[in-house]
Amino acid sequence: MGRSSAYGGEPPVSEPSTTTGCARCGGRLARDNHTGRCAPCHTAERGRLVAPPEVPGRFWEHGPVRRALTERHFGRLLRAYRHHPYHGRQPLPQTIVAGWLGLTQAQLSRVETGAPVVHLDRLVRWARLLQVPAAQLWFRLPQPRTESVVIGDDAVPDSHLLQALRSADRQIGGRHLYATVVAHLDRFSQRALEGGSWPRRAFAVAASMHEMAGWMAHDSGSPRLADRHFRDALGLAERSGETGLAGQIRGSLSHLASHQGEAVAAISHAVSGLNVLADDRTAGSTRARLFALHARGLALAGRTDECHAALQQAERALTAPHAPRAEWFSPFDANSLQVDVARCLLRLGDLTAAVDVLDGIIDEQPVGRVRSQALARLLLAAAMIGQGRADEACPVVHQAMEQSTGLGSAVVVDHMRQVALLLRSHVRRCAEVPPLLDRLQQTFQERNWLATPLPNA
Repeated sequence: MGRSSAYGGEPPVSEPSTTTGCARCGGRLARDNHTGRCAPCHTAERGRLVAPPEVPGRFWEHGPVRRALTERHFGRLLRAYRHHPYHGRQPLPQTIVAGWLGLTQAQLSRVETGAPVVHLDRLVRWARLLQVPAAQLWFRLPQPRTESVVIGDDAVPDSHLLQALRSADRQIGGRHLYATVVAHLDRFSQRALEGGSWPRRAFAVAASMHEMAGWMAHDSGSPRLADRHFRDALGLAERSGETGLAGQIRGSLSHLASHQGEAVAAISHAVSGLNVLADDRTAGSTRARLFALHARGLALAGRTDECHAALQQAERALTAPHAPRAEWFSPFDANSLQVDVARCLLRLGDLTAAVDVLDGIIDEQPVGRVRSQALARLLLAAAMIGQGRADEACPVVHQAMEQSTGLGSAVVVDHMRQVALLLRSHVRRCAEVPPLLDRLQQTFQERNWLATPLPNA
């Protein structure tokens, strides 16, 4: 059955292709490559998730793009742009393109399907952003003026940028995005660090950007760099007066300590974060995350009863009423909590309970959280192998590998290595293990570039 078009009786934007080559460079694709991109192009174009990519001239000759330009409908041009085969077999998500344009996903949807935009300032800004050739447009692009730039409130990154970066990070991993975030920090945070006349909100946004850079450094396998970013973020958050943000960053330090196996530091940072939020009963999800991180530190220390008590506190905090969150807060929901519960159970050796928890959420992870989905599956596989169910764990590992193709995450690769070590003792007892180990070894070779140190920020 054909798909209905958003344009009434018009055909869908995507024009199916029978080629098995890369949509970007034309190179031959592997048989199991379902992305429409070869590995080099997949890596080269990661920046498109936070900014429009450089596209060749032939991009604008694609049928649906030409139609939208002829109809003088920029909304339809945006939809044709998103669905262009140059981007691979899956269209660019509306949330990503909306972030470029400074819109919400709902606003972009209305622009794509509603009446043509007639505001020249919007048309000019969007055309320049996407680098649409001037000769193809139905309006004239004014010559850019040379003038001094005054840095003020409007120079502070807005919520759309932060959301676009977070969304991209969940889908492609921190390694691909670290340089982009650091470039934004170079532009926005220096004035704050110098104690300039920026508004307090600027300190909060700069703190959020530093925290984001810390998570990306952690995801890239650079814990010292991550720690530095988190501590810079904490100082900026304290200057902003945003206690909730300061508590959240304490949680990031706790997570990093847990990942490094430092139970005392993990517990200390989580407790410090909870103390910061002691009088803030509106920060429900942030408190829940801190209780969960406290539990992880307690599990690392082998304090079972206290760990379970902290997890119960996390569950109560998550369901408590809380006010709307500012744009610099990271999401923490029921699925996030359940993954932390599973981590605690695995650390405490309760494999059966961990499998039950992960089985219940493995297919309920929100769309777009590629890294979280892959990590949840790898945790489930590790628990199954520990139970002696290597034959059932193998397809779960294969799914995690397929989900994380092209993902720039050293954390995910580390979990794969741990699973590979667990599988080695089952080589002779399970026929599915040897080919899986071969595939894992090939994956480690392909992702060896993740071991390259990040540049110092």
